[in-house]
Amino acid sequence: MRKRISLLAACGLVALGTAAVPANAADPVFPLVGPAALDLPLPVDGGSAREQRLSISLDQPATPTPSFKGLFTVDLSKVAGVATVREHTSGPAHHCIEKDGGLECAYVGLPVGLELDVAAAKGAANGATGEITVTGKTPGATITPLTTKISVGGPDLVMREMKLKKDLTPGESQPMPLVFANAGTQAAKGVVLELGTTRGMELVETYDNCRTRTAGDLTTVLCAVEGDFVPGAVYELAGDSPLHIKATRHAYDDSLVYGIHPAGDEPKAASWSGKAATGRTLTAIPAKSAPAASAPLRATDLNPGDNRREFAFHTQNTADFATSPVSLKGKKDDTLSTAFTFENKGPAWIRAALPADSLARTVVVVPEGAKVTRKPQECLAVDADGTKRAEQLGAPRYECALGSRVSENEKVVYPFDLKIEKVVEGAKGSVTVGDWGASAPRPHAFDPNAADNTAAVVINAKGGTGTGPSPSPSTSGSPSPSPSVSASASPSSTSTASGGTGTGTTAQGGNLASTGSTVGPLAVGAAALVAAGGALYVAVRRRGARG
Repeated sequence: MRKRISLLAACGLVALGTAAVPANAADPVFPLVGPAALDLPLPVDGGSAREQRLSISLDQPATPTPSFKGLFTVDLSKVAGVATVREHTSGPAHHCIEKDGGLECAYVGLPVGLELDVAAAKGAANGATGEITVTGKTPGATITPLTTKISVGGPDLVMREMKLKKDLTPGESQPMPLVFANAGTQAAKGVVLELGTTRGMELVETYDNCRTRTAGDLTTVLCAVEGDFVPGAVYELAGDSPLHIKATRHAYDDSLVYGIHPAGDEPKAASWSGKAATGRTLTAIPAKSAPAASAPLRATDLNPGDNRREFAFHTQNTADFATSPVSLKGKKDDTLSTAFTFENKGPAWIRAALPADSLARTVVVVPEGAKVTRKPQECLAVDADGTKRAEQLGAPRYECALGSRVSENEKVVYPFDLKIEKVVEGAKGSVTVGDWGASAPRPHAFDPNAADNTAAVVINAKGGTGTGPSPSPSTSGSPSPSPSVSASASPSSTSTASGGTGTGTTAQGGNLASTGSTVGPLAVGAAALVAAGGALYVAVRRRGARG
């Protein structure tokens, strides 16, 4: 949110009707915010017209203040015979009264949220237009008015469901028989085809009229298709511009979102890639064998349910979740800094069934004679039988949760400090990665290599191997630095001890560090794809779906 002066402090707000002049400053300006246009459905089969919500708010200070008092006027003179307008109320609160053919709405306190229900007037003609203008006033500030254009009727693009193959093998591709219809009352002057895929799926073809954006695990392609797409007609991709979708070598459980929208509503973000010089253009033509549009004639594209579809794929693939052994060496009262690892060696990327789920866990069993004195927040202390503990340091066992997704080349490190309270030759613990079992992690169904799911953690191994502490803080006179973890450490590498310099990625503040390509948890489904595409079509036509 942009920085805003406190409306109360800057404006010297008082009750309406009392003079208030800011000292040594011009009145601040706060605009009304809302849609520039709103399309209204025509009545269906002689019934009542469906109402659309018109939401208007004040671009207000960051900190709401109950001292705010404002009066807002809704001018309806330019929608007479075109639309009916009433205040939307979901409870006992009412802000508006009818006055001079419009509405007058008073607000005390922030935020201001003016909600209006708008519907096509009885007898309104297809294509009729008008305007709703909202103005406001408050002492000590200027409020910029808002005008919303109202239109009756319009295109209603409906994306038909594709029959796709769900179960795939890596490298397998299949055609995408896209079909859409215009079930509205007016032609669409050009359309935008939306195609969103998760990490393991990709589109085979590229076209000059398509743009691409990748954000984390999500890739969205927008293709601007020219033409007049008339009401009642059904369209398909032209034969010289097909689309195919392919499962990559990293595919496992993936999603496809495909939708159709009126031209002009696509995001104008700079992060979209430029046009590819393929010399080919994606086009759509009237379908030869598709059935006529069966949806009832609705005036506009305000229903996300028929503009966008979602499909879930499952690819027969594997992922190798692994960990690495740790060997340490030290004397009594030494504190050793080390890190336990979780790694996905691929080839598949994996995501959990639900965004809030933890995909896997790493369980650390502390060797005898050692006490944990520092741990990352992602790791929780438990007793030997798995019972949770209130005291988080000094536990015999730690369970470290992973997020809801992991890329095909991701490595996560969990930094720990271990103090040697008793020297035990060959003191042995373990680190295990896997699914959430009742007492210990078990290998996931997709992980065929259980041999590298568990590794030894040894302190003072027989034979003298292992990494010992660097000079202690009492010797060097300076505190120990945060542990450093090698991003390319092999399973046979040893961990860095307290006071060591180390190399590679540093775990800041003792928290988990990821050395893979992940950018964060994946929200499953079409809604996530849309959100990661820059609110791709949540904002389309001013409306608000696992793979």
